Amino acid sequence: MVQVVDRVGALLNAFSQQEPVLGLAECAERAGLSKSSAHRLLMGMVDIGLLERDAAGNWQIGDLPLRLAAIRLSHRNMRAEAGAALVQLGQRYQAATAFSVPNGNEMVYIERTDSSIPFAPSARLGSTAAMWAGAAGRAVLATLAPADRETRCASPEWDALSDAVRVRITEEVAQAAERGYSVDREEFFDGVAGVAAALGHPGEPVAAISLIVSPERMSAELEREMGEAVRRLAAEITVRTTLPTMG
Repeated sequence: MVQVVDRVGALLNAFSQQEPVLGLAECAERAGLSKSSAHRLLMGMVDIGLLERDAAGNWQIGDLPLRLAAIRLSHRNMRAEAGAALVQLGQRYQAATAFSVPNGNEMVYIERTDSSIPFAPSARLGSTAAMWAGAAGRAVLATLAPADRETRCASPEWDALSDAVRVRITEEVAQAAERGYSVDREEFFDGVAGVAAALGHPGEPVAAISLIVSPERMSAELEREMGEAVRRLAAEITVRTTLPTMG
């Protein structure tokens, strides 16, 4: 497996800005492979979107590396863009804030600020939570197609939930997709409630921003105000920092 990965890397490195399109012989020579081995790997790379083949039978970089690069650049830019604006929202609503990113079927918390009104212990940076459990993860799920939502939720913990709870979470995610933000009402995390919105193009969420308060403060009015605030901020940051989706 390692040898295959090394060979795929060598083939990708054969391309450059000066020579973005290469023939089979050039790919094989630059990667140090026989033509037959290079051809077999190149065809496999086309199948998963790493490469494309033009009408003349030559090879060029495909959509997948470009899409991954866009996600990486968006993630980096979004974190910087979200920082100050999210802190300002936290100060406005006397709420804690969080910036988290999806990783498989979990959310990883990489930024956090505390509320000026102490309530619950801050989440440890780097800590994770099941994607279905909190507002941030549900905001990410809300941007995905139903089949992708099921994949992201799949886990022994999800299976252990009652049918009624799974149905309620599924309905809440659907509602979040309609209004543009998700809500956490202390269902799985004691002492915290909040709202969150996802950053990124529909179907390609790269992060989530959250406002977090004590359950006692989470009135229907505050829920709507904070929800609309994070929705607008997420939309603004997405427009400023993401590249267009690949055709």
